[in-house]
Amino acid sequence: MNILSSTAVSSIATTLTVAAQPLTAQATSNATTAAMAATVANTPAAVYYPSEPAQSEVASEPVEAIETWIGRGLSANFPQAAALHSANHDTLKSAFATFQSTLAKTYPALASQSFGFTVDTDGNLQAFGTAGSLSAADLGKLNTLLNASSDLKTAAVNYRDSAIELVAADSPWAGNYMGGYNLTKDNFSKTIDLAQLFAPTWPAPLGGSFYHQLATKGEPMTQASEAAMLAARGH
Repeated sequence: MNILSSTAVSSIATTLTVAAQPLTAQATSNATTAAMAATVANTPAAVYYPSEPAQSEVASEPVEAIETWIGRGLSANFPQAAALHSANHDTLKSAFATFQSTLAKTYPALASQSFGFTVDTDGNLQAFGTAGSLSAADLGKLNTLLNASSDLKTAAVNYRDSAIELVAADSPWAGNYMGGYNLTKDNFSKTIDLAQLFAPTWPAPLGGSFYHQLATKGEPMTQASEAAMLAARGH
């Protein structure tokens, strides 16, 4: 640390001397004063730049209402509908096993063919080939034999009706989600192969492959078809 001594301080001090010419005040003339006042009066203290005119109304896009269909909730009758569907499934399984056994004895060549069957709009059983090997004559014979079996025909129609009610009692967003499909007497034959319900390759829950067939071939439920369905049921 450098310490300044009193000698060093005095050596760098500056001595101020009084000017020889005295300072005197100069009076301002009236003309000068008037000129200065005029300058101040004509010179603005700040420059103002006006902004763009304010808009009284803000333009906006028209509001568009978006309607979302959620669908019905799970019906209080769903447990009863599921129980009836399960019972009709078991009855149909037994009736179809009896039919296959009889067919194997009377028409073994026909019984060895791969075929499916369903219920059409009028409540008749309808056979169809699943491997493309059945001729028109074979299909005609199968249709005759299927509809001649009163036990099988009754069981198949009861199953169809209970399946339709099961789907109607379910919800699109709750339960088993089967309510997201529109199953009717008109489209049942395009959706469910009754023989496939009992194929050993499918799991057992919800009537064998019923849920799988509904999910892969079913007609999606819409707001309009749901309204029609509920109206037909008095809701």
